[in-house]
Amino acid sequence: MAAALTIAILLALSVSLVRIGAVAMRLTGLPENIARFQCVSALTGTGFTTHEAEMIVNYPIRRRIVIALMVLGNLGLISIASTFIVAFVRTGPDTQHIAVQAAIMAAAIGITFLVLTNKTLDRGMGAMIGRILLRTTSLGEMDYHRILQLGSDLSVAEHEYYGTEARPVAELDLHGENILAVRPAGSWKTEATDKRTVINPGDTLVLCGNEACHKAAATKLGGGGPVAAGD
Repeated sequence: MAAALTIAILLALSVSLVRIGAVAMRLTGLPENIARFQCVSALTGTGFTTHEAEMIVNYPIRRRIVIALMVLGNLGLISIASTFIVAFVRTGPDTQHIAVQAAIMAAAIGITFLVLTNKTLDRGMGAMIGRILLRTTSLGEMDYHRILQLGSDLSVAEHEYYGTEARPVAELDLHGENILAVRPAGSWKTEATDKRTVINPGDTLVLCGNEACHKAAATKLGGGGPVAAGD
């Protein structure tokens, strides 16, 4: 029973670490689905080398979050493996005792996952973690998605246009930012743009500039507020 309880606690901690890491990375401007997938990859040591991973390794704060998850993930896997080994060694060669121990562990794992994968609890946990991080850290101070850090104060970021009507880029008064491309709403294809390009509500502009420029652009495009604490 002690082994089953230990494994259940370790699994609960692992899922909680993924949720904390995902919320933290989302508050840096990373989309929720990408943040959670990359946190699971880091914690389990899977190491998917996708284009999405570049959005993390090119941003210092996200790198630190992923490094912490990698270290904690290895410690957790070692602990779970050790608990399994000790639990089954203590049962001896008795097949019945081994089956009982395995059944208890399976039940503990199943109950843990049922509780931790509940959508209502998941949303509540995410909102609570978000509020704590917003109060205790500088995360969540922008509502744009930073996709590449080029230097100490220069980065490329995606800004969604929150206006209610179509407008030429020239009217947005984006003087300090370099406009690299635009992505129409509902599309994954980016297109070259210039001052004459007309953007529609929901379109996304890819801009290059320093921190002050990105904050100013977020305000001009109708955003400018902090990322919400919940999903």
